Amino acid sequence: MTNKSIIILSLVVLYSCFISGKTTCSRQLVKEWHPQPSSYVVNWTLTENICMDFYRDCWVFGVNTKMDTSGNHIVPQICPLQIQLGDILVISSKPSLQSPEINLMNVSETSFIDCVQNIIMDDQLLFGCQLKGMHTVNPQWLSIGTHYFITVMASGPSLCQLGLRLNVTVKQQFCQESLSSEFCSGHGKCLSKIWDKTYRCHCQPPFSGKYCQELDACSYKPCKNNGSCINNRGKWNKQGYECICHPPFTGRDCSEIIGQCQPHTCFHGNCSNITANSFICECDEQFSGKKHIHLYISLYTNNFNSILFISNKI
Repeated sequence: MTNKSIIILSLVVLYSCFISGKTTCSRQLVKEWHPQPSSYVVNWTLTENICMDFYRDCWVFGVNTKMDTSGNHIVPQICPLQIQLGDILVISSKPSLQSPEINLMNVSETSFIDCVQNIIMDDQLLFGCQLKGMHTVNPQWLSIGTHYFITVMASGPSLCQLGLRLNVTVKQQFCQESLSSEFCSGHGKCLSKIWDKTYRCHCQPPFSGKYCQELDACSYKPCKNNGSCINNRGKWNKQGYECICHPPFTGRDCSEIIGQCQPHTCFHGNCSNITANSFICECDEQFSGKKHIHLYISLYTNNFNSILFISNKI
C-alpha cells in the first residue's frame, strides 16, 4: 500500500469517527479590537474543531450533524475563523497529513461551499512546500475580506469533502479619526459581532457619532424651568444644545427672568440684572437649601404689583 493510500484511508477512518460524534465551535459573540497583532493556530485535522453548517451552526454552541433539504449531509469544515487585519495565522498539520502532495489552495466562495477542486493553480497555493508541521500563512492571503482555503493533492480524491477546508474573515476597524487619535475618542469601545464585517465604535452615553466624538448635551437636562432642549450634536468639548424657554424665562439655560430688577422684586435675596431685559434672583441660604433656587417674578398688571413665587430643582 502506498503512502498516499495510507493517508487517504486514515482520513476516511477519522471522518467516519467524526460524523458519529459531536463537535462544537465555540466563539465570542462580540470581540473588542486589540491594538497589537494576535496569533492564531489552526490544527489541520479531522479530530477536532469541525462543524457541519456553513451559515449558522458553525457559530453556535451545539451539535452540528444536520441534513440539508435534499437529504444529504452538509459537507463539514474546520470551524470558521474571524481575525483582524494584521493578525498572524499559523496552520499546524498532523503527521497523518504530512505529505509532499498536500497543500492548501485559495478558492472562490462557490468552490468552497460546493467543495469543488477543478485544477490546482500554483499561484493560488498558500505554501511553496509540502504541508508539514507549522506553516505561517503569508499576509497576502489575509487581506480585508473573507478568504476560502481547501486542502488539495496533486492527484487522488479531494480532501475538501472530508472537511479539510477553512474560511477566514479578516476585519478592519473604523474607530479612529486618524492613526494618532484615541479609539472611539475615549468614550466607547471598538467592537465587532460575529457576522459583522468591520469593527465600529459602540459609544457610552451620552456620547454618539462615528467616533463617539459627539455629546448628547440634552441628556444632562441643562434647560431649567421646563425649557425644551434641542441637541445640536456639537463636538463633545463644545456647547451642543439650545434651550427653548417658556415665558417669562429666558437665557441660555432658561434660568433668567424677562424684565429688570425692581424694589423688593426678590424676597429674602438679591436681584441681579443679567442683561438689559432679564434678571435673576439669588436667594438667601436659609430660603434656598442645597437643591433649590427660589425665583420671584415681578408682574405688572393694571398698575398692581403682584409677586409670583417659583421653586425649581437644579
